[in-house]
Amino acid sequence: MTGSSLKFNLFLIIMFFNSPLPSMAAENNNADSLKLSISLAKTTKDKINTLILLSREVGGTDLQAAMNHARKANILSARIDYKTGSLNSFLRMADICLALNDYKAAMQYAEKAKELAEDLELVKENATAQGIMAIIYAELGDFGRSMDINYRILRLFEQINDKMDIGITMGNIGADYLSQKNYKMAIDYLYKALKIAQELGDKQGMAHQYNNIAGIYLDHLVDYPKALFYLKKALKVNSELGSSQLQGINYTNLGITYFRLKKPDSAFYYYNKGLTIFTGSNSPLLIADCEIFLGEYYSSLHNLVKSKEFAKSALLKGKENNSFETTRHAAALLHEIYLAEKDSANAYKYAMIQHNAQDTLLFFQNQKEIYKLEFQYNYEKIDKARQIKQNRKNYLMGIIFLGLLSGIVIVLLINSRQRIRVKMAVLEKEKFESELNFKNKELTINLIALMKKNEMLTDISNKLAQIEKEAKKDETREALSKISHEIEKNADDKMLREFSIRFQEVHQGFYEALLQKFPDLTQSELKLSAFLRLNMSTKEISELTSQRLLTVEHARYRLRKKLGITNSEVNLVTFLSQI
Repeated sequence: MTGSSLKFNLFLIIMFFNSPLPSMAAENNNADSLKLSISLAKTTKDKINTLILLSREVGGTDLQAAMNHARKANILSARIDYKTGSLNSFLRMADICLALNDYKAAMQYAEKAKELAEDLELVKENATAQGIMAIIYAELGDFGRSMDINYRILRLFEQINDKMDIGITMGNIGADYLSQKNYKMAIDYLYKALKIAQELGDKQGMAHQYNNIAGIYLDHLVDYPKALFYLKKALKVNSELGSSQLQGINYTNLGITYFRLKKPDSAFYYYNKGLTIFTGSNSPLLIADCEIFLGEYYSSLHNLVKSKEFAKSALLKGKENNSFETTRHAAALLHEIYLAEKDSANAYKYAMIQHNAQDTLLFFQNQKEIYKLEFQYNYEKIDKARQIKQNRKNYLMGIIFLGLLSGIVIVLLINSRQRIRVKMAVLEKEKFESELNFKNKELTINLIALMKKNEMLTDISNKLAQIEKEAKKDETREALSKISHEIEKNADDKMLREFSIRFQEVHQGFYEALLQKFPDLTQSELKLSAFLRLNMSTKEISELTSQRLLTVEHARYRLRKKLGITNSEVNLVTFLSQI
């Protein structure tokens, strides 16, 4: 049975929110008071500011209500041209969209907030907007861009000597380094963030960094005594703060650490402490995580009945809350349990649930990659638009200046205009090439996703074959053999059909132009031409089509002959890219 994986060891710290979370009752009282203040507000500005406060107040429990209040504040701000209100409402909407994993909308609102903050010369709000952008890039896996933004934020906070936010930003830079597996730099920045939190008496910041540092020692540096030391420090601070949810996470992390230290009794004690807290706070996914850990604990003791009971409970919660990660872990545990019990039918059932959850997670990861490409493309497009705008501005200033001159100056003006036109034409061409490059990258990502899906189907087929060997009934073996045959038969053809459709959407007219010049090309040669048009190597084509390298090499040679490329110095990929 596999060992536990740390689920809670690193918090990605939420930017610029340092105050302790209020209790539910306090939140409701504050919200009621703010609603009353809105109805009694004497000016529209007062109403806008109170709506933003109300949005922050209810954001912990009702994100939709928080968004409604922020939008109302934004509409009112636009109506009276209240730029500060617009800025703060954009920040609220960006933060809420981030919490809802709507990265596209969050980025759009953050960019609008950044632009307003720069116009109003508000340093902290500018840094807050960029902080949201950094978190989005980190969520999408672009840790290099996230780190670049965080370093810019750090300079802004150093400019105004904001110690609290300097510490938070250092913690975020540490998280970026950790994601890039640079553990030395990660722990250096987390210690710096911890030191600032200690100097300021910021207990919430101290608790976060204690837990983050513990996570590095546990998962990456494999120093369990130090992990326990910092986890217990985090637990002590969270107990002083009364943060029951964070205490539950600390207890669960302690359980994981003791389990890895092969101290199952201590692990069992802390798992149950965490489970009790999460049950009291009605946190189903955190409960499910504890149940998976307890299922692994009982499995290690060969108590498969109890292990199965906890795993099934976790699986149900994962499905009810649309958590495919929880579903995948719980199904994997149940698959192993039923394999140990030699129950082939149920082992297959939960293997399928596990792979379906994995497939969905792969889809979401693919979507994140596309978002990342889209954001990079938009960033480049905005940068080019700024260049064009600046060129036009310079051009107009040149007209005003040159309009005062005569003769020679008019000639210079004409030459200047021509240069600007040429430069703008170049920029437009670059924009077009950037758009095509983006579409090619998106097509390649989708192709890779199809390859991974094909590999997963092959893996399922292999596992079915293994289960088929262990099955006792002829009917079961026959059914499993039929399913395995169907999977192998359909996987490659379906993948290539989907690729062909997507390729023609991006490169419209490629096949038609190729057939017009070389009408004798077969369907296989057209597909090979498409792969080469995407600059794929022989090895990549071999893996994608399940053909031997030698077979692909021969196909390339035959294609060169049909295309009439007799000169060995002519590159086949370059030739096809010009079609």
